[in-house]
Amino acid sequence: MGKLLQHRAGGRTAGILASAVAIAASAAPAAAQNATAMEMAADKPLVRLGLELRAALGNTLDAAAAMPSMISAAIAGQAGDKPDWLAATLLVLAAALIAGSLALLAGERWLFARLLPPRPPEPTRAARISRLIARAFAMVLALALFYGAALAVAFLLASHHAAGRVTLLIGLQSVGILLLLRIVLTAVLSPWNGPIRMLALDDASAASLYRWLMATGAVSTLAIALHEWLDAMGLDPGGHRLLAILSVGLTCLMLSAVAVAHRGALGRLLSGGPAGGDNDRRRMLQRVWLPLLLVYFLAAFIVSSGRLLLEREAAIGLVGAPVLAGVIWAAAYGLMVLVIDRLLLPRLDSTDRQTQRSEDLARAEEAAGEHPDSDAVAAQATAEAVEAEGERSPYRDLLDHGAAILSAVIALAYVLARWGIDPRDKSSIVGNLFEIGVVTFLAYMCYRAVQLTIDRQINRERALSGGRSEEMEVGGVGESRLATLLPIFRHFLLITIVVIGGMIVLSQLGIDIAPLFAGAGVVGLAVGFGAQTLIRDIFSGAFFLIDDAFRKGEYIDLGSVKGTVEKISIRSMQLRHHNGPLNTVPFGEIKHVKNFSRDWAVMKLAFRVTYDTDVEKMRKLIKKFGEGLMQHPDYGPKFLQPVKSQGVTALEDSAMIVRVKFMTRPGDQFELRKVVYSGIRDLCEANGIHFAHREVTVRVAQDPSDPRQFSDAEKQAIAGAVRPLLDQPAATNPLTDASESR
Repeated sequence: MGKLLQHRAGGRTAGILASAVAIAASAAPAAAQNATAMEMAADKPLVRLGLELRAALGNTLDAAAAMPSMISAAIAGQAGDKPDWLAATLLVLAAALIAGSLALLAGERWLFARLLPPRPPEPTRAARISRLIARAFAMVLALALFYGAALAVAFLLASHHAAGRVTLLIGLQSVGILLLLRIVLTAVLSPWNGPIRMLALDDASAASLYRWLMATGAVSTLAIALHEWLDAMGLDPGGHRLLAILSVGLTCLMLSAVAVAHRGALGRLLSGGPAGGDNDRRRMLQRVWLPLLLVYFLAAFIVSSGRLLLEREAAIGLVGAPVLAGVIWAAAYGLMVLVIDRLLLPRLDSTDRQTQRSEDLARAEEAAGEHPDSDAVAAQATAEAVEAEGERSPYRDLLDHGAAILSAVIALAYVLARWGIDPRDKSSIVGNLFEIGVVTFLAYMCYRAVQLTIDRQINRERALSGGRSEEMEVGGVGESRLATLLPIFRHFLLITIVVIGGMIVLSQLGIDIAPLFAGAGVVGLAVGFGAQTLIRDIFSGAFFLIDDAFRKGEYIDLGSVKGTVEKISIRSMQLRHHNGPLNTVPFGEIKHVKNFSRDWAVMKLAFRVTYDTDVEKMRKLIKKFGEGLMQHPDYGPKFLQPVKSQGVTALEDSAMIVRVKFMTRPGDQFELRKVVYSGIRDLCEANGIHFAHREVTVRVAQDPSDPRQFSDAEKQAIAGAVRPLLDQPAATNPLTDASESR
């Protein structure tokens, strides 16, 4: 029985061992398979990055738990033979800062009195920027005095303890950075000096923004200084990373709070106008800038923290990049504006120039023997300066706009550089976009400069021509030849600039533009063969313009249509008839041009007078009448030749035809015709000269003593004989121009 039990127990044990071996054999491939899967997943970048971040975060949390003990150990490890070295170093640092602050205040007061003029600056931008630069320069010199005094006291009082010297240097460096931030913010915001502030901020907003940014800078500088000091003390790297992440997060929170607290003032500043302005771009920018900035701070915190955890290249500068970019934009724009106002387009309405102009006018009046009135001379000088500056203001606005764009590009390039993106790298998309932006900017500036220059010249030419009077019926003087050709030339130049800029942009995008030129040639040939009428219109118009056959504003007659030239395009022109209709005429359909608006116009008027009129007397009266009109203050300047009598030009059955003529500028003849008609009528009435009326004498073979009346047939016969004479053209009417035809 015992052997049997032993045999069964041995068999059971063998079975269990066999089962265990089988289970182990089946589990081994599964474990190997899981390990292989983990290794394959770890090869993926995102998975590997997640694993690294999880491990680094665990190490950092462990270091955070042991942070107090590590800091104590680091400080104790640097003590050596001076256990109270930290307290002594802090006392020396406080003494150095007090000495430096006294030197800073005294230096600023002395330098401001020497470098800044006591009188208020001119309201011009260049004067304000110059004062800001002088003030910043004085503050930099005072900062140098601060460092000199602080370092002198520190080296006199400090011991030879290495950790103490490092602590002093880190403390002085942090305070110096904070003072440098004070100089920059004072120059940009001018919190307590509104008359020289360049940014569009009110005093309250500028002062509040200055205090908030200085507080943020102080907290960030203190956190960075603590991080550097603990690093110098030999703190564990995990503790470094934790302090750096905390400083980055604190800076992001404070900058976000600054943006939210000053969102109204910053929104108006960024959009360049009041809140809710009528510009769609401004309204859109005021809506999106704050969310975008908050998202940027969040992204900067995440990226900076990730790099710190992974012990890679630090990216702490990403957080302050928007603030520094704003400072860079303000500084670059201010310097560009200073160059514009001092070198490129000096202001003509400055106080110095007005004073110089007043002195020149006063000397000129004294040389002419007059006694100048100082107030009148000053007013004249101011008016001339304002007018001259007004003519240059469009170009100044264009240069200011270009300076703002360039400053924004510089600020954006700084932000990209902080993210590790080089805008000058042609192999990257950003580099290509940067070059495309440069080409587009240059094309835009050329486009606007050409447009402003030609439009200004067109307005000047139109002002010199005086425009077209509303009382002119036909033939008014048109615009100058230059004013007619400049719009066409402007369109040609603008299209050329756009095409060349577009071609360069396409080449920067990597598109081969050689086939485009070849295709343009083929298309040009096709157009030349298929649109011969269009080509004829274009070339005909070009030769008409070269021949100066007509100008804009002139009244012309093309045979089939007539009117005032209102618009000239590359293939046609538009004529406005004096009755209102607008006619469009292709140049190729013009056979001849009769221009009523060139040089001079002669008006001839015919009068019917009776045969008993003294012709010589009437001639003298008309001559005297013409001389009187030449002396008239309103009508005299419009005559080129006075009204003259041409004598009797025709004899009719019942009247003599007397004609007068005069010469005027084109368009004035119709206004003066009314005056001449009215004047001659009054002249003839006053001197007993009668106008002849139409008379027809019908002789009937009838005895006068016969009382019989005419029959109806006889009356119709008499009327038939008279009617041809009554139906003669109206040119023989005594008050109708016999020669006018239009």
